[in-house]
Amino acid sequence: MKLSTHPFSFFIFLAALVLTAEAAAPKRILLDNDGNGTLGTLSTDFRRDIDEVVAACPPNVTTYLLCPGAGRYYYPTKVGETDPRHKQLALEHAAGRDPFGYFLEKLRASGKETFVTVRMNDVHNPTAADEWNLPKVRREHPDVIVDAAAVARGDTDWRNWALDYSRPEVRAFMLAIITELLERYEFDGMQLDWMRFPRHLSGNRDEVWAKRDSITGFVADVRALCRAKGRSLIVRVPTSVAGCAILGLDVVTWAQRGLVDAISTAHFLNTDFFQPIAELRTALGAHAVPIYGGFDIEHGAQRHSAQSMRAAVTGLYASGADGINIFNFPCWIEKIGAVPYDWLLGLESPETAARKPLLFSVPTTRFRRAYELPGLLPAKLPAGGLVQLPLPVPPAALPASRARILVTGVPHEASDFEVKLNGRPLEWLPHQKSPELFVEFIGPGDLPGRRAAPEASRTYRFDPALLRAGENTLELVNGAGAEMDVLTVNLGLW
Repeated sequence: MKLSTHPFSFFIFLAALVLTAEAAAPKRILLDNDGNGTLGTLSTDFRRDIDEVVAACPPNVTTYLLCPGAGRYYYPTKVGETDPRHKQLALEHAAGRDPFGYFLEKLRASGKETFVTVRMNDVHNPTAADEWNLPKVRREHPDVIVDAAAVARGDTDWRNWALDYSRPEVRAFMLAIITELLERYEFDGMQLDWMRFPRHLSGNRDEVWAKRDSITGFVADVRALCRAKGRSLIVRVPTSVAGCAILGLDVVTWAQRGLVDAISTAHFLNTDFFQPIAELRTALGAHAVPIYGGFDIEHGAQRHSAQSMRAAVTGLYASGADGINIFNFPCWIEKIGAVPYDWLLGLESPETAARKPLLFSVPTTRFRRAYELPGLLPAKLPAGGLVQLPLPVPPAALPASRARILVTGVPHEASDFEVKLNGRPLEWLPHQKSPELFVEFIGPGDLPGRRAAPEASRTYRFDPALLRAGENTLELVNGAGAEMDVLTVNLGLW
């Protein structure tokens, strides 16, 4: 059985050839901060809190995107409502102080290009008793969601509560929020984040596409507002043209009409180490705009490490990305004591981003929907059968001095299991039982399944000269008489 998720591999490595001519120019690095980690945890000295966050941001981050809130907001809005959970923030507002505005001011004063990123449909905890994330428009018009029927029958998928942009009440409310932000604050640009969360129109796939002009018209209205203020506009969307279409996001028309200055491609709560950016650029034709490859804080059930972040960025540059959009990286502050900003150093260059060690992973199905690239793992390995997995490697990642493959899910007692790379058997190291090649953070409140059992974690050693720049094939062979489950596959390079 052959599994493939890279029909655009030729585009990836054609893009890599083009990038070699541009490698000397630093790339744009965009850092997306959801705001909650700072504005939701303020001390009585909010200025010091924010000053520390701004000072910690590394110099290679060119563009800082600050989120003003979700369904409710962190700034003293008169259009929407403020987040009721954050008591110190409420005290500051009551005293006439605006920590969000101060945050923007300090970012601009530090020399960062400063954007406000608006989540077009944040549906975290839509039925929370304290209604902390209930948008005012949904309070006043409960029927403006994309799937009221699913909610009525008890379907708990948060996306059912997403606002339906085919409804004029929704568009008017969100335009009023955006207008308020543009009028109240000075900043350089705005991002419309259509990936938080990715559902915006009611109906089946055909009906959603038929309603696409509702969103295109909305984007055009925001563009007019931004132009009137001299602000740039970028959009965050799925990683493929087909994926955008499933959500009713007509990005090609947006570019053709000059509605956006840049496009950021991203997965929802996951990472695509390679994206069909060249395919999107071809679709844009003569109306090309910069395309920034983006990723979330995880790849599958694994939270990013410094090694996997460098690998993801290296893969995105090889895919043709003009820059990198790192989503929610500061939310690490909610998990550990300090944000590891040093991980971002060097990501502005394809050469330095490829500094080893690197950790790549085969795409998993975790959080993947139809609008995203397919995942390959977990996979059933039939008795007496095999699974072939594509293992693309960016040119900049080679040569390497040392290489390992980590396969999880297959127990050590399975003696008739073999791994081949490009047709060559790999050496199993049975005494190495670590479920990770590099240190990965796992918190006490994390979901189960983030780390495989040591007795089901198999490490393989091989000569890195076996790897080719471009496509490689990993073959998992089950010589036993029982089916096996393969959970994850990682490639480590030193």
